[in-house]
Amino acid sequence: MDVPNAEVPVPRKRILVVEDDRAASKALNQLLRHHGYEVLLAGTVADALKLAASQPDFILLDLMLPDGDGIEVLEFIRDRQIRSAVTVITGSSDPERLARVQGLRPMVLLQKPIDFMDILRNLPQSA
Repeated sequence: MDVPNAEVPVPRKRILVVEDDRAASKALNQLLRHHGYEVLLAGTVADALKLAASQPDFILLDLMLPDGDGIEVLEFIRDRQIRSAVTVITGSSDPERLARVQGLRPMVLLQKPIDFMDILRNLPQSA
């Protein structure tokens, strides 16, 4: 039986934030939750690989992590054909490294320091 004018709740978009800097991670978590996203946090490559396998809608990926390189996470995503949109955030200016990242086809590559408005402009729409 259909219920007239009943609103069906739309699930919130899930975003995996891969960032080892606690202050940046906390700020991103608060910003994204405020804008209606469900946020998953990872501070290491190991945690990022586990959470990426759950196929969040979007991944915000820092490259410099304490247990390895975020490029490993991006390679994992591509190798397993995970459909998450990926934005890479880096402070690196090494042209070879940046070319390697670009070859893995992130949706966006942003340079640090982070501009939160750039992040929001490149996110999938929230519910």
